[in-house]
Amino acid sequence: MDILINSSALASMVRISTPLTLAAIGCLLCQRAGITNLAMEGFMLMGSFVGVAAAIFSGGNVWIGMISAMVSGTLLSALFALSIVNLKANQIISGIAINLFSQGLTTFLLRTIFHVQGMISADKLEKLRPIHIPFLDYIPIIGKALNSQTLLTYVAIILIFVTYFILFKTEYGLNIRSVGESDEAARTAGINPINIQWSVILISGALSGLAGAYLSTTIVSSFTINMIQGRGFNAFTAVVFGNAHPIAVWLVTLLFGYADAIGIQIELLGTKISPSVIQMFPYALAIVALSISSGTNKYKNLRGSLNLKQMLKDVFMKSNKKETSE
Repeated sequence: MDILINSSALASMVRISTPLTLAAIGCLLCQRAGITNLAMEGFMLMGSFVGVAAAIFSGGNVWIGMISAMVSGTLLSALFALSIVNLKANQIISGIAINLFSQGLTTFLLRTIFHVQGMISADKLEKLRPIHIPFLDYIPIIGKALNSQTLLTYVAIILIFVTYFILFKTEYGLNIRSVGESDEAARTAGINPINIQWSVILISGALSGLAGAYLSTTIVSSFTINMIQGRGFNAFTAVVFGNAHPIAVWLVTLLFGYADAIGIQIELLGTKISPSVIQMFPYALAIVALSISSGTNKYKNLRGSLNLKQMLKDVFMKSNKKETSE
């Protein structure tokens, strides 16, 4: 039981979930605007490479690395936006294409620029330092989990609530939701769906690039080919399971982070459980989350259909009674 609930595991949960949270914020904005964004894996991978490369060329400056990663993610997301918004390409196929393109490009650049295969390390990298917040020491369990995290973790948490405010309390958020419900109706109301969709995709690219840079510069201080390992898809799963609601999505990303953290704890204890099985935990959880979400949506649709049939039946019965009385 101590393995499942302890301050170390909870702190790791928050730290591990940070890149998922950043990527999921951009994804849920896309989802709200009617965009199925499966390209986050590619955005994150490109950001992880550019983040390390820029940090190395700048003498170890992690902030230059992260800014460069955001720029690279934004540029790649612009290509994605051009294909699906302007050229009307299939969103899912375009997302997969971006992921494959990013994987090939980072591999090519790694060999061309650094003349190595597989991995590059940033030995002189100035990593983000944990920030100690004194008043969190007095909050049991949660305080220890949230304390001594890096600035980017706190930024990710703040962005969750900022996203909630933007979506439900601002005109821009209303425009995003309107475009997601019906772009034709939004256009009739004077909203330009193309501008809205471009904006959320670019935001997603920037945040996903930052998430990738967090992985490569803060967690491991290196870049490895295909190092994202499905985290972009996990972020998409969190958005689907959380019904594109910022708070719910954040809780799901924490759940994924918790599964990963517990897997690491079990592995460190030297149990007989295979490391491959431990690494499988987050992805198995993703499958369960998608299954539950799909079942819930089908149940809601079925219940709505039954209610509609009952309503039509009631109208028909009333109509027949009226004709009979006349």
